[in-house]
This record gives sequence, structure tokens and C-alpha cells, in this order.
Amino acid sequence: MKVQFDKVPFLKALSRVSSVAEKKTTMPILGNILIQAKDQCLLIQATDLEIGIQTQIEAKVEEPGRICVPSSYFISIIKELPAEQGELVSSDQSWITIHSGKAQFKIAGVDGSEFPKMPSSSDIEFSRLQTNTLKYAIDRTSFAICTDEMRYNLNGSLIETETLGNGKKIFRMVATDGHRLAFYNKDLDENENFNLDKSVILPRKGVFELKKLLSDAKENEIDFAVSQGNAVCKVKDTKLFMRLVVGEFPDYTAVIPKNNNKKLTLEKESFYQSLRRVSLLSEGKSKCVKFGIHGQGVLLRANSPELGEAEEEIFGEFDGGELNIGFNAKYVLDALSASQGDKVVFEFNHEQSPGVVRIPDDPSYFGVIMPMRV
Repeated sequence: MKVQFDKVPFLKALSRVSSVAEKKTTMPILGNILIQAKDQCLLIQATDLEIGIQTQIEAKVEEPGRICVPSSYFISIIKELPAEQGELVSSDQSWITIHSGKAQFKIAGVDGSEFPKMPSSSDIEFSRLQTNTLKYAIDRTSFAICTDEMRYNLNGSLIETETLGNGKKIFRMVATDGHRLAFYNKDLDENENFNLDKSVILPRKGVFELKKLLSDAKENEIDFAVSQGNAVCKVKDTKLFMRLVVGEFPDYTAVIPKNNNKKLTLEKESFYQSLRRVSLLSEGKSKCVKFGIHGQGVLLRANSPELGEAEEEIFGEFDGGELNIGFNAKYVLDALSASQGDKVVFEFNHEQSPGVVRIPDDPSYFGVIMPMRV
């Protein structure tokens, strides 16, 4: 392989795929990035066998070929090249020589044939989604994905579509860790033809890789598909593959309270800042803050035998008399951070029932948080 490249786009492409390459693995090949030179472009890809990503850039290919390069220090070398252009040459013994300006590096690579094969997308029928449909869904739900590997069916986000009687389609994403639930629901536009026969679970790592990809996307629309146990997202010259989580997602509709008729309305930003301050003295991992709710707002209180105590009054409106209930402050703060709007509405039934967090300016989203004993 012999190819001439521009440093900036090459470095950007390498950095984009490197987060998928495994840093600690019993399969050393997974710590490598595969570089293929053909058709006057470089195809760059990485995988951990669960998630795979590939992208491509234009390049001047004098001799086609493929080679695996060690992710971490190959990127470090490209970053430090003295000139804006460089040349990459690989030998039959898998040695890689990099020229740029007066600098030259020679490093050991791995034969490209040893790299795991990525799923093919040539026969996949993609559907079209607005970039913001998927981006907003992830922003508003990904914080609630379970991190306990023993609960594998919760280690991801559920996505599903629903067609209503009037023909309108709905896209939905849900995540839960058993203590809280985040829900996003959006009507699809006419040009969004995405549809699922049944709900699927996107893996946690894949969701966060997809979030990065969408954050960098300049296109208003993306191609998305679910096929043969994989989800594939295509944004311009980049494709992200992820193996779907196998298992049944719990019935989230059973968790959503249906009789929460007591509503507490607060200024979102002032409440967020107050809760964050009071939670500094909440105890241990539980981060329990007591909500003393009354007609004029709520008194937030936290105490710890080792740290001390804190309280702060927040003015607002409550139509349910008085209520004393406890919540993990981090769960509430996460739910508030995921949404946009000036007001927040908490819905309650009684002191042992879950609380529902809604943002009037962001009706597609709500969160459910289990209470704590106080």
C-alpha cells in the first residue's frame, strides 16, 4: 500500500473511529484500526465486535492495500506530523512507514486480513429520519440507561414506532435502570419513513457512539436501518453498526403512573440550582433530598451525620395540600438537565408513588423517578 493523504481530514477520521477500538482486550487486533486504500480514498474502521464504525476520506492512492495500525500511538504520530500532507507506505511484512516533511516514522502493523469482518450494508434498506429526531431522543433518555451488566436487557435504549389510526407515525425511545425512567415520544414528519415491525434495544455503548456521530452531523437527515440483529446509522461517509441487545425490555407502561393528580410547578433553573446546592450535604450514594411540598412551593432538605445539613425554600405552586417525599437528587438533576424549558412540573399521587417530571415547553419528554423513604 502506498498513499498520500491530507493530515487534518485523516486525523479527524482516525479520531472518530478510535473510541470504538478496544483499549483493554484479550484480542489484540481489536485495539487496531483497519486502513484500506482503494478507489482514491482511504476507508478507516474499528470494531469491538459489538460496535463497529467506518468512515472514508479522499486520498491519492498509488498502490491499493490494507493494513491494521495500533490505534493509540498511530493517532499520536499523525497528530504530530510537521507538514499538512503525508505519505503512508506498508510493506509485505506489515511494517508501516509514515513520511511528512522531514520526519519519518516506521512502526509495526498487522496484516489487514486479520481484522474482523464488519457487517455488510450493501443489501440493507435504509429509512430516513430527521437528525434531530434521533439526537433529541438520545439527549433526553440516555442518562437513564442501566450500567449494571447483570441486567443486560436494561443496558440500552428501547426504540419503537407506532402507527396511529389516522396514519400518523410515532417514534419512541425509552430507557430505565429500575430506579428511574426516561421517555421520549415524537410524531414523525411525512418525509421520515422509518418504521419498525417490533421494538428493539440499542446497546448502551452504541447509543453514546451514535450521540457523538449525530452531534458532528451537519446534515438535517440521516439514514437508519435495523436488519438481521444489527442497527446501522449512516451519516454522509460514516456508518455506525451496533449489535442489538438480545432480551425483553420490561413493560415500561406499567411503571408510568396514571393517577398523579397533584402538581407542583416551579421555575426550572432556580429549582435546579437550589437542588444541586442542597444535595451537597446529602448522604452517600443515595443522594436523598427531602421534598417538603406545600401550597407556596417546596422546602428542600438534606442531612448527613458526617457532613451536616442543608435546606432551601423554593417558591412555586402546588395544588395538593402538603406532601413529604424523598428523591435521589442526582436522578432529578439528570431529568432536568435532559430537557429544555423555563418551567418544570412534578406530578404526584402520594408519598410512596413515583414522581413524574414534565417540562411544559418540551411535551415530547417526561421522566419517572421512584421515591425514597424519608
